[in-house]
Amino acid sequence: MKALKITSILTAVIIASGINSQLHAQELTGRDIVEKVYNLPTGGDQTSDLTMTLINKSGKERIRKIKQFTKDMGDMEKSIMFFQSPADVKNTSFMNWTYDDESKSDDQWIYLPALKKVKRISSDSKSDYFMGSDF
Repeated sequence: MKALKITSILTAVIIASGINSQLHAQELTGRDIVEKVYNLPTGGDQTSDLTMTLINKSGKERIRKIKQFTKDMGDMEKSIMFFQSPADVKNTSFMNWTYDDESKSDDQWIYLPALKKVKRISSDSKSDYFMGSDF
C-alpha cells in the first residue's frame, strides 16, 4: 500500500513538472528562442562551408563558395575566409580579428591573388561593399 502511495505521488510530480515545462515553453517567443541559441557558447574552434548568393537589380544570381575557419582566443575571435569559387574570386582571402573590447576596432585584411598582395582594411572602409555584396 505504501509503495502504491509513493508511486502515485511520483507520477503526479512527473506529470506536474511536464505540464510546467510545457507552459514555460509556450511563454517563449521566437525572439527569445533565437537569443538563447545566439548566446550559447560555440566552443573554441569552428569550421564552416558558406554559400554567398549575390542578386543584382534584374534578379540575376551569382554564387560564391567560401570556407571559413574561426578560433575563439578568449578576449578576441580570429577568423579567415577562403573564397573557393567562382574563378574570378578564387583564392581571395579575408581575415578578421574581432575584439570583445567594444572600444577597440576590428582588424581586417584581404589577400588579392591577382596582385599577390595583402591589404589592410582601414576602420573607415569597413562600411564599404565587400566582394560585390552589401556586407
